[in-house]
Amino acid sequence: MTGTETCANGAVSPLLSERLPIADDPALKFAEPWEAKAFAIIVKLAEDGVIAWPDWVACFSREVAKATAAEARGETPKSYYAQWLDAAETILVEKGVTSREQLLARRFAAGSVGSGHTMA
Repeated sequence: MTGTETCANGAVSPLLSERLPIADDPALKFAEPWEAKAFAIIVKLAEDGVIAWPDWVACFSREVAKATAAEARGETPKSYYAQWLDAAETILVEKGVTSREQLLARRFAAGSVGSGHTMA
């Protein structure tokens, strides 16, 4: 990152205008391509004004709280990027960008769910 990244409309990206820190924590790096894609989709939607960054932070924070509560109960929490994906799906439905049915159909088409799966 050079600090001069721009959006598609030529404006300087408010989310990428500062150099991002390099994380040494392997849990915060992309282990799979879908993780990077989910991350990039949310950043792009925020840059384009489809979602407000504070709304995203609140939505993602709720997912982190659920994972923290699961861990406190002795359960295995979802991974960071699984939490990110759940929050992304939630906010996209809340904002009317897609529907739960469309998301389920995409998951089914990708083979990531069986025919008996339902989304909460």
